[in-house]
Formats: sequence, structure tokens, C-alpha cells
Amino acid sequence: MPRQLRLLSVLLAISAAPLAAHAAPVYSVASIAGLGGTASQVNGLNNAGTAVGYAYTPGNHTNAYVAASGTTTSLHPGNANSSNSKAAGINESGTVVGEISSANGPTRAAVFTNGNVQVLGTLGGTNSYGNGINASGQVVGLSDTASGFQRGFVTGANGSLIEIGPLNGGWGSDANAINDAGAVTGYVDINGSGDYRAYIYSNGNMRILDTLGGNYAQGYAINNAGMVAGYSYLAGDAVAHAFLYTNGLVKDIGGFGGDTYATGINAAGSVVGSGMGSDNLFHAFLYSGGLFQDLNSLIDPSLGWTIKLANDINDKGQIAARGCQTNGQCSDLLLSLIDNGTPDPDPNAVPEPEAFTAGVAGLALMGLLRRRRAKR
Repeated sequence: MPRQLRLLSVLLAISAAPLAAHAAPVYSVASIAGLGGTASQVNGLNNAGTAVGYAYTPGNHTNAYVAASGTTTSLHPGNANSSNSKAAGINESGTVVGEISSANGPTRAAVFTNGNVQVLGTLGGTNSYGNGINASGQVVGLSDTASGFQRGFVTGANGSLIEIGPLNGGWGSDANAINDAGAVTGYVDINGSGDYRAYIYSNGNMRILDTLGGNYAQGYAINNAGMVAGYSYLAGDAVAHAFLYTNGLVKDIGGFGGDTYATGINAAGSVVGSGMGSDNLFHAFLYSGGLFQDLNSLIDPSLGWTIKLANDINDKGQIAARGCQTNGQCSDLLLSLIDNGTPDPDPNAVPEPEAFTAGVAGLALMGLLRRRRAKR
């Protein structure tokens, strides 16, 4: 299977990066408690500020979790150490999508609702994985096929799995996110030669998005306006950059000098993700109003956190992230705007540069951030 954005093991192993120069702090930082084990990963966030992900138990099993109002709760049914589960996304009603595996058995996409777990099927193979869920409960994800390939899917009537892609004899595909209108994004093999493209799939029709010059791209998040955040390799396929697709165009949104990946988008198009800097360390970023910023420049440095990974952003500007402290201790985090404002009526306006050098309109910029992606 082609390269995908699976950064947790990398991020946990990387020491904290030096903090960037700081203006006035814009985000507060709250740690999300784990489940007693050594590691975790936050994946999704809804507009209520409820975060989901997975955490290791003391018995070294993964449990899907939901975190709200300072409390982290395992969604795993039965014995926490009898099998594994993970949560990937959450919708506005609090329904969670992810995966669950039985002891020594297959892994299946799963929906967690009010203490109940609905296990989904496959596309004919052994395993499936849930990636995203929308307001009506449609699920997207990845499944093995009977022929041994892996393909993206979206759920249809009665929970049936509808295969998405590939094209022209291609091998694989994935479905990462779905918006409330049922539009899906992910990646699809277009020719069987290892050329993968980001796409938007809706009502049985697939639109292939342009790349930033390379032969591999992936859509990772989609909002209700049909804007897509993801990443694409540049010409030569040596470096990947985060992109924002809007108004029919794929835009390179910047980076730190190395590979950059966008993983979250909200209603008005603010994007979060992570990238490798010239220091060979990961940094989380925020792209909003035409400005690409290191998230570490938007928090109080005296807190001691270095934000490595940003996975989702909601309409209030809250960000599901992961960071490490100078002593090497890492945690899932919820970043919240300090001003707690309302959505900006003109989210596409580009702030004046002087505002940032003065460190005053950093707060005005963050007024641009009240949105959410419909996914993962």
C-alpha cells in the first residue's frame, strides 16, 4: 500500500523542537488524559470540543476514547485488554467511527454510539477500517477485497459497503473523509503504475484533483463547501506539500522546508497539519486567511509545550493536537482560542502583515478560525 499519513510512531520518537519566536499567545493548551498506558493519538474533533482517538492501556492494548469536559472515557466494549479498538472521527451528534478487533481475529470498521458498537463488514476481504463519518451517519474507510487489494468505501443503504475506485486498472484506493452532503475524499490509483490522485467522489461520480506536479496526492479532509485539504508530491516526487483545494484549484499552502501534510479543515477553510522543518523535526501548522503559521508561535512558550501534530480543527477554532514537553513527556492536546470569539464573517480576508509584527492582531487572525472539517 502506498505511503500514508501514519505519523504517531515517528512523532513519539522525536524530541521537542525549539520554539519559534512568539507574539502574544492566541491558544490555550489543555492536556487530554490517557488511559494509563504509554502512548495515544487524538484523531478527530467536533464543534462541541469533543475529541476522539485511541490510547494504550497498561496492558498494552489500544482503546478508542472520547474526551469531553476534561474527562477521557474508553469506548472499548468489555475487557480493556481483551482486544484493540481505535476512534478516527466524530460527528456533531457524538457518534464515533473507527475500528475494533477481536482477540486474534480480524479488524473491522466500527461505529460507537451510546455504549453500543456496530461492526461493519468488508469488501470481501478480511479487514476493514473506519476513517470518517458525517451528520447522517454515513461512514467512509478502507477495506480488504477478496482479491487481496485494499479499496476505499462509503456506506450505502442498510450499512452496505460501496467500493470507491480505482480507475483504469489501478490497484488501490482509500476514503478518508466525508462531508454532510455525502462527498468523499481520499486517494485513488489512476492507472496501475503507482500514480495516485486525490479525488472528490459524489453520487457515483469521481472528480480527480490536480497535483502539485508529482505523481502522488491524497485528500485527507473535506468540508461542507467541498474544500479539500491534503498533500501532494511536487515535481520529481521527492518532496510533499500540503494543499488546499478550493474553487477548482489546488493550492500549495506552504511549509517549513521539508514534507508537509494537511490533515484537517473546518467550515471556512482553515487548515491544520504537520510538516518537517529544516531542523529535521516535526512542527504543527495552521493555515488561515492566506497565512501559514507554526502553531508553536501561537501558544505561550512558558507552558513548555512543543506542538508536533495537528489533526483536526472545528468551527470554533479549537484544534486537536499532540505535543511534547521539554522533559520528553508527550500528550494529546486540545488547543482553544483564548478570545473564544464567534465565526468571522470574512474568513478569506488576508490580515495586514503589520498586525503580526505588532503581535496585536494575531487575535484578529484567530477570529478567522471558527470552522470544522466533516471527517476523520
